Amino acid sequence: MAGDIGDAHSRREKAFSIINDCFPQEFHNAMMLMLGNHDVRTGARPDNSLDPDLVNLYHGYLDKFGIHYYDNTMCIDSWFNDYHILCLNTDLGLKDSISLNDHSITWLKEKLAEHSDIHKPIIVVTHQSFNSSHWRAGLFGGFGDQDEMLKELFNNYPQIIMLNGHIHNGLGVIEFIQRPFGTLVEIPSLTKSENGVKSAGTGWLIKTSREAFVFEAWDFFNNKRLDEYDQAINLPQLSVLAKKLTEVEKSEPQDLLSKASVLMNKKYLNDTPDGDNTVKGQSDYGIDKMYDEKNWLDIEALRHEMIDYLDEKKFYHFPINNGKDISEESLRQILNDHDHILIKMYDGGWAFKISIPSVAEVNKMIKIVTNAGYQTRVYYDNEEVVLKRGDILTVTTRANWHKL
Repeated sequence: MAGDIGDAHSRREKAFSIINDCFPQEFHNAMMLMLGNHDVRTGARPDNSLDPDLVNLYHGYLDKFGIHYYDNTMCIDSWFNDYHILCLNTDLGLKDSISLNDHSITWLKEKLAEHSDIHKPIIVVTHQSFNSSHWRAGLFGGFGDQDEMLKELFNNYPQIIMLNGHIHNGLGVIEFIQRPFGTLVEIPSLTKSENGVKSAGTGWLIKTSREAFVFEAWDFFNNKRLDEYDQAINLPQLSVLAKKLTEVEKSEPQDLLSKASVLMNKKYLNDTPDGDNTVKGQSDYGIDKMYDEKNWLDIEALRHEMIDYLDEKKFYHFPINNGKDISEESLRQILNDHDHILIKMYDGGWAFKISIPSVAEVNKMIKIVTNAGYQTRVYYDNEEVVLKRGDILTVTTRANWHKL
């Protein structure tokens, strides 16, 4: 829950009491609730320090639910199913924006690096959205003074999926936004969406896999799926692929990186820190999305271009003598020096038969791609596969040769 538990101390106490009484105890240590601007601005001191009663109440909830917290920072984190979740609570009781103290910045840098893997998404939850992102992100002064600094830090972790609330956009208006530093996702208000689907009780049910994060839209109050608002973040994200492309020869992928830069830096037309990010044109909900279905189709197409490029960069390209079979011995010699072999066939560069040798090493891979008009017979691990134009066969030696 990305903040705004209650705009008065008594309401926050009641909310925590309801959660304690109504949620099954075995799920308590998975309840990641954080503070929003309505929580922290009530009772804040003249120097903007947080209300001690709020801090005690929040830490009491964390203690009771078995969620670890740290000295000198209001931020918290946890690991769920091998995914790292970081909640960035403000350290100051500001009316609308967020401010992290030096301890929190150090904590954030350490936590982002903790068991970091560019292929494994990191979930960062903030109450406010970054400036120059979602529609109305600039309302009330925007994210705060640390907006650009955090974006620069997040550039080192393009696998970030950032969730935020605050601006009360509802399903139908909510956007998923692609940036070089990760993918930004709005959470609909549970009780006070101001546009789009305004009914209370909406939220995301997120299903994770190695291939995608699927965001299912639900009306939780009525236990009803709202599947017309579902969206998926396919992995690896465009931001991750662009980061990986910068690590290979800089001369070759510039066209792909240029396309990625355009898609990852789209902005609303009126984009000022204190503006409402308004746009020309009207949709059913009063805005035209800058990341609509067409833009996400463009992102998907570019993702596949990048994946194909990066895929080929890691493979040794096997030289084909047209019409000549590829023997076990010739492949074994190449496998002695290379872990990945690509056999790419076409008219004028084709083999009738490919025999894949048995090898003792693990993590060897052979990928066969054919665009030739003639069929190719592939033999491996007592299997025969017939390939025709458009087919792809990938086999790997995780144990014996297995088809992927």
